Amino acid sequence: MNQILQWWFANPNVIQVSLFAFVLSSLWLIEHLLAPANLPNKLQHTALNGVFVLSALPIQITMMVFCLAVSVWTSEVHWGLVYLLPNYDQPLIKYGLMFVVLDLLDYVYHRTMHLVGPFWRFHLYHHSDRQIDVTTTVREHPGETFIRNCFLMLWVFLCGATPEVLVLRQSAQTIVNLWSHSSTRLPERWGRIVSWLFVTPNLHQVHHHFELPYTNRNFGDVFSVWDRLFGTLVHRARKDIVCGVETHINGEADAIPLAILARIRALFAGRSRAITVRSER
Repeated sequence: MNQILQWWFANPNVIQVSLFAFVLSSLWLIEHLLAPANLPNKLQHTALNGVFVLSALPIQITMMVFCLAVSVWTSEVHWGLVYLLPNYDQPLIKYGLMFVVLDLLDYVYHRTMHLVGPFWRFHLYHHSDRQIDVTTTVREHPGETFIRNCFLMLWVFLCGATPEVLVLRQSAQTIVNLWSHSSTRLPERWGRIVSWLFVTPNLHQVHHHFELPYTNRNFGDVFSVWDRLFGTLVHRARKDIVCGVETHINGEADAIPLAILARIRALFAGRSRAITVRSER
């Protein structure tokens, strides 16, 4: 068990990407099984959101290396608020408290992305998806990827979170974020129960409703308690949710990714025709 954990902590980027790919693929298949007739539209939607990965993923992997470096440094020199606490090395504080604090700070980050105009211009690309499903998770402007990781490095620097808790936090965040964006939902009763502590698709889909005040509600990342504590929690029936952004409801934000997708398809079509011509010769 210790060897598995050591390997897990020694290969954070490999773990993060592999876990992300596995959970995303699994939820995508579940969504398809629940609505098999929607496959052509779903493939088109997946391809569109997949364009964002081309620019965001390299930035994410590169900046995660820097974030881990900051975490290693704070651990080595004992820098950060956690080291001001008595018995800071106890697992309950070192892992449990730091996990909760990082989740609170992610709530602060998410709310900031909505309230600060220049940040919102990047974040609205995520919200402009009018057909929310698990692939909406990867629909992130590269500018937001950079900003998000800068915030994470700041939080780690201030708190002194260890590499171990950072890896555990990012792994849990990966699972919950993908699940909360999926088109699956819990039954109403169970959704209410689970959402007392955790963010669920039932809660997060309200956050993707196209108009205010719903767009500025339900900011929670893993835990929903912050929305309850700060008065930003709201429920809304699924039938009343219309995904998108009020100012971009006609799909204006899709223009660039659609153009890139068209070029990619044209490139592959051109190569396919060239291979066909060579084979006929």
